[in-house]
Amino acid sequence: MEWDGLTDRGQFGASYLQERDHFADLARDADWNAVFEELGGRPGWANLPRPGIRSGFAPLHQAAWHGADFAVVSRLIAHGAWRTQRTMDGRRPVDIARERGHTRLLELLEPVEVRSLPAPADALERHFHALLRDRTGGCLERTAHLLPPLTPLTEGPDVSIVFPVVGMMGGFTCRLGQDLLHVHAHSRTDFDDGSHYRVTTTGWSGI
Repeated sequence: MEWDGLTDRGQFGASYLQERDHFADLARDADWNAVFEELGGRPGWANLPRPGIRSGFAPLHQAAWHGADFAVVSRLIAHGAWRTQRTMDGRRPVDIARERGHTRLLELLEPVEVRSLPAPADALERHFHALLRDRTGGCLERTAHLLPPLTPLTEGPDVSIVFPVVGMMGGFTCRLGQDLLHVHAHSRTDFDDGSHYRVTTTGWSGI
């Protein structure tokens, strides 16, 4: 699934921005049939907020806000929507449902940890973010990005996070291994498979 950390709407192309805004409008307006139609052709979009982040509400947050039918929420999760994803003010979908009084959704929206991050998880994420900053050649300094959290990786046996980076013509894909994080840096300019790294709670290194 894709993590869109780009905070500047001006960095998006006009046609792509229009498509993403349309997708965000459908979720905001609880037009779930249209949301699922869009996800049928764009399966990686299940966790994307409106471009430029703003509130950070992805489709599952909107479903929690509206108190969507159980079947709608289940289907979003089946499409890969992350129950651990937080809005800009730190709320998960389950937190929003609780605030709104949609108690029938709480059990379904409560994050389920299928896999555990190596402990301490904050150290693993810190070294992962250090790798991203080091390997982007200053791209993250020139164009502000929100770096991806690792908690979504706990939600399934083989979850991956794709993090596009402006200026790289590509980005990073990460997934959990045994006691470590595998990170693949890739670009359309690569003549081979790109670069591979391993991240642990004590640091990161190339493979």
